[in-house]
Amino acid sequence: MAQIFPVIETIEVLDRMASEAASAERLKIALDLHDTAVQPYIGLRMGLCALRKKAAADNPLREDLDALAGVADGVIADLRRYAGQVRHGANGPCGLVLPHLHRQAARIQSLYGIEIAINVDGQVHLDDRMTAEVLQMAGEGLNNICKHTHARHGSVRLGCQNGRLLLRIENEACETQAAKFEPRSITERAAALGGRAQVSQCAGRTQVQVEIPI
Repeated sequence: MAQIFPVIETIEVLDRMASEAASAERLKIALDLHDTAVQPYIGLRMGLCALRKKAAADNPLREDLDALAGVADGVIADLRRYAGQVRHGANGPCGLVLPHLHRQAARIQSLYGIEIAINVDGQVHLDDRMTAEVLQMAGEGLNNICKHTHARHGSVRLGCQNGRLLLRIENEACETQAAKFEPRSITERAAALGGRAQVSQCAGRTQVQVEIPI
C-alpha cells in the first residue's frame, strides 16, 4: 500500500495537469475551427447559391442545389455551436459527447436515410481526453455503418459499469456483410487506453463493443 498510494497520487496529478492543459488549448482550438473549418463551408454555400441563381426555373438541379445549401447551413451551424462549446467547456453528464452524437445522427439520417438511436445508461462523466476518444470511436463506427453496410437502422449506446466505460455501436447485419469484420482504428484506440474492442453478430445485428477502464 505504501508503494501503491504514491503511484495513484502521481497519476491523479498528471491527469489534472492534462485537463488543465486541455482547457488552455480550448480557445486556440475554437479559433482554429472558425478559420479552417467554418470559413470553407461558408464559401461552399455561397458557391451553391450562385449556381442556383444561374439555373433556370425549370432546371431539375435546383432542388438538389437547395438541399446541398441546406446541408452546408447545418454544418456551419454545428461547427459554430461546437466551437462555442469547446471554447467555454461543457457541464453535465457526457459533456460534449451527447449533443455531438445527436447532431451526427441527425446529419446521417438526412444524408443517408439511416436512423441512428443515441442512448446513455445512467450518469456518464468524462474528462477532456476521454471525450475526444469517445467521439472519435463513435464517429468511426457510424462512418463504417454508412460506408460498408446497407443498414437502415443503427444505434450508439454509452454507459459506465464497474469502473469501465462501455461504448456499443450496432447496426442491422446483411448477408453480404463480411462475417469477420474488425474496425482497426477503434480497436487501436481502445487498446491505447488500456481497453479492448470486440465485434459480434447476433440476431441479425452487428455489434462493436468497446470497454475502457476509467
